[in-house]
Amino acid sequence: MPPTPTLPQPGNLDAGARLRRAGLRVTTARQVVLETLAEQPHTTVAELLPHVRDRLRFASTRAVHDVLATGVSAGLVRRFDTVGVAQRYELTGPEHGHLLCTNCGRLDTLGTHEEAAIHTGLCSHCAPDGHAHAEPAR
Repeated sequence: MPPTPTLPQPGNLDAGARLRRAGLRVTTARQVVLETLAEQPHTTVAELLPHVRDRLRFASTRAVHDVLATGVSAGLVRRFDTVGVAQRYELTGPEHGHLLCTNCGRLDTLGTHEEAAIHTGLCSHCAPDGHAHAEPAR
């Protein structure tokens, strides 16, 4: 039997299984939020909410916050707290580095070979050449 992929991908994320392995009750709201987060990594609650509501019409902001807080406590979700920038979330998986854009606040993955830290610089959307650039370490 092939090994289970460690990076959560939208097409193969079994949110119910992840919740059960973490000892959490499987609910529709939890499944929808985790599945949506797999498709929308590095997102804020405000950015995530419309996508959740596409699948769960009456989902509230409070419900999404609650699911994310529970996910963080259970080790299913990683929260990024950066001064001056709204909290962002992603599903846990292999450690990898991130780039926080100093221009727009976007948070991007640097790759699985990068140290698990947040570097600053310009994201591919803000850099003049269209390529992300991390500032040199000081």
